Amino acid sequence: MAPSPWKVAYKAAALEPDNALLEKRISAARALMTSRLIELISAQKNIGEIRAIQKALRILAEISWERLGRAA
Repeated sequence: MAPSPWKVAYKAAALEPDNALLEKRISAARALMTSRLIELISAQKNIGEIRAIQKALRILAEISWERLGRAA
């Protein structure tokens, strides 16, 4: 089974070594995660994935703050 698109985008953002590309990758990952969260919450299912997305969003916020000095 292929990983979810939000997981692929999250991993790309979290592992992006180039700060010039980091903000763009974080924005793309957040958009996919937000879309998936809305889908899951609307269907009222898969609390495990909801929690994983919430954790990933917190981590991306930390990465953005640490590497870019601001929220992306």
